[in-house]
Amino acid sequence: MSSQPVAPIIKSNPFISQSNPSVHLPSANIINALRHLSNTLERPPIAPLVKVHVPDVFDGTDPHQLYHFLFQCRLYFCSRPAIFKSDYDKINFAMTYVSGMVQDWLQVALEQEDRGVHHAWLYSWPSFVKEMHTYFGIPDVVAEAAHSLDHLRMNPDNWIATYNVAFLRCSAQLQWPESAFCHRYYFGLPDRIQDIISTREGSKPSTFRTLYSTAISIDNHFWERKRESRRAPYSTPQHTSYLECSQSVS
Repeated sequence: MSSQPVAPIIKSNPFISQSNPSVHLPSANIINALRHLSNTLERPPIAPLVKVHVPDVFDGTDPHQLYHFLFQCRLYFCSRPAIFKSDYDKINFAMTYVSGMVQDWLQVALEQEDRGVHHAWLYSWPSFVKEMHTYFGIPDVVAEAAHSLDHLRMNPDNWIATYNVAFLRCSAQLQWPESAFCHRYYFGLPDRIQDIISTREGSKPSTFRTLYSTAISIDNHFWERKRESRRAPYSTPQHTSYLECSQSVS
């Protein structure tokens, strides 16, 4: 009795497509390796979105507010660099935060653009800022800064930071010699700081930077002594003497 030939058992290869044997499928190890590689690839960091307030509406009635308005616009541009890539985008944004006569002035300019009368400052942010200062800013910035500096005085009951910011803002518009700035800065300080500077060993500071840092140090020690007096138990509140401050900073 002849035996029937036994057909060989062919196991299916999991890496070969059954519908199309000529197509080889990737192994499970390769697939896992590719997934791991994809997950571990370094992705570009996403910059956090900085929350910045939109500018206050500028109507042109107070020339001193123009500087503040343009500064707010600049802060907003810096917080959204992907949006404000061109000067045209910046100008369009700024124009949406004006009202009153500033809005009327821009409306006239845009209507002229429609009639073929072009204005270069509508396409350049530096030119736009210059035009805004010409029409709605302080007429004589240098004279205004000199006048403000001549009348600037520090409130004895305030921290010196308020006085310093106002002084630096005005002095930035002036081309005075350093000795003139030192004189004006010292003259605007209250007696509680002037007295200590004038009684220190040696002469008064000859450079503005030294005078500036000395006044800050004296003011900081003055307020620190105030806090110590309030924290002391069973002590009678009293005014901080100039001698105490002078000794603490010498």
